[in-house]
This record gives sequence, structure tokens and C-alpha cells, in this order.
Amino acid sequence: MLIQPFKSIIRRFRNDTRGSVSVEAAIMFPGLFFALMATAIMFDVYRARSTTEKAAFAISDMLARETAAVDQDYIDGMHKLFGEISTLRSEHDLVVSLVSWDLNTNDYRLEWSHAAGGISGHTSASLPDLADNLPTLVPGESLIVVQSLSVYDPPVKILKSWWGDWGQHQWTGLNMNTFVFTRPRFVSTLAWADT
Repeated sequence: MLIQPFKSIIRRFRNDTRGSVSVEAAIMFPGLFFALMATAIMFDVYRARSTTEKAAFAISDMLARETAAVDQDYIDGMHKLFGEISTLRSEHDLVVSLVSWDLNTNDYRLEWSHAAGGISGHTSASLPDLADNLPTLVPGESLIVVQSLSVYDPPVKILKSWWGDWGQHQWTGLNMNTFVFTRPRFVSTLAWADT
């Protein structure tokens, strides 16, 4: 007997089509605004990732075509070029290394490694971390490895503005690191000017 009045109340509420547009807009607007901003940021993330990878591939291809020895000024110029091609607004670092296959140890050998942007190049101690991502080489073959290290910083801190202090700790940036390797095209190895 008590269920019948509740059923009629629910039926009346379901069939009621009256409403206020301003109230509905006030309820829906924050969610729609958040979804729009999140979509724009996700598009910007994919665009930044794409241009970062294209910049790394362009630098790797330029180095692969180089027949003369390179030096630190050359690496610094590549670092500036990377900043021009990439759409990242944050600081970035660039590491260029030359790796070959050592027939005596039957393992990778780091010929040289230099960086630009505030970090140092690889050493023999860090070579195993680098070697995990390298293809198999034949004796006498060398490989130019270009790495970029950067962090995507969103133009709008949507989580911070939406959630306050909680969002500040959730979005600290997204790593946009790239790892590209290329074989020299016209010479057997890419020489470093000081060696």
C-alpha cells in the first residue's frame, strides 16, 4: 500500500518536462568546460609528442648524412634546431652518442657521447641502459643514437584550477623523451672532432 504513492510520485517526476534552461546550463557548464579543456590539452600533448619525435628523427638523419667530424658546436646547433622544430615550450636536453660493436668483448662499445642543454653524455657505466634499446650490430658497424629528454608542461593547469591543491600534485608534467638510432649513410662511422 505504501509503494503505490511512491510509484505515482516517481511516474510524475519522470513525465514532468518542465525545467529551467539557466539552471540546467549552470549544472552542465562546469562539466562541459572541463571536458573541452581536457580535449584541447590531449590534442596538444599528441601534437607535442609528434613534433618532438619528428625533431629527433630530423637530427638523427642530419647526423647520418654527415661525412665530416662533428664537435660540441655542432651538437649545440642541433640542440637549437630541436627547439625550433619541436612545439614543446619547456626546456629540453639532447644527447648524441656513437655506439659500435666490439668483436673482442662481443658487446656494444661507446665510441663517444656528448650532450647539450644541461646534462652530460653517456659513459661506459650507463651503456648497458642504452644497449637495452639498440638493435643487433655486426662487427665494424656503428650506430648514431639521438636522445631527447623533455617534459610536457600543459598551457592550462586544468586539474589545478578544477580540483585546487589536489590537482597540483596530480599533473606535474609528462615525459616527452625520444630515442632514435640511425646508421651512418655515406661513411662507416661518425667521427668526433677532438679524437
